[in-house]
Amino acid sequence: MKKILVVLIVIALFFASERSEARKGIMGWIESSHSFTMPAAGEIEVAFSPEEGAEELVVKVIDSSRSEIKMLAYSFTSAPVVEALVRAKKRGVAVSLVANYKSNVSEEGRGKSRAALSTLVNAGCDVRVISVYQIHHDKVIIADRQTVELGSFNYSAAAAHKNSENVLVNWHNSKLAEVYLSHFERNQRQANPYQLQY
Repeated sequence: MKKILVVLIVIALFFASERSEARKGIMGWIESSHSFTMPAAGEIEVAFSPEEGAEELVVKVIDSSRSEIKMLAYSFTSAPVVEALVRAKKRGVAVSLVANYKSNVSEEGRGKSRAALSTLVNAGCDVRVISVYQIHHDKVIIADRQTVELGSFNYSAAAAHKNSENVLVNWHNSKLAEVYLSHFERNQRQANPYQLQY
């Protein structure tokens, strides 16, 4: 009964006035809570961890890139992933990373994270850290505006060797990549350049 009453109040507020603050608030909520639908495309590849190919699949995506890599990360300590990104940069791929500030920079014991981020900056990659959210929990790679890697897999040794994680790659799906690029660009605008620690 309470739910019906709430719905009726919301509807009444919505129609009370075209210019009312309630209508503007509701319309803003409706416009900001959207999802994206697109046709299935490309090929799907999955892997898991611990020790079931998840980290190797992430490296495969990075090694497949020819022009650009856009990456969103929560935890970032994986030496194989860092090495793959440096290789990509050396072959002329534009590499951009947005990583969670707290879990990679500000917390104690984050020497591996700071070293990984510093390695990428020293290689000429665009590395930024973001702190505007409670947690920047994204784990996504967009390669060449065509391929999207995502899943629970943090780019860390623990994710590769200790945790139960998953990686899903949608190869050759430019529409999906476009949606994730928009999300990446929003977060990149909200992030700050990483300051070298080493």
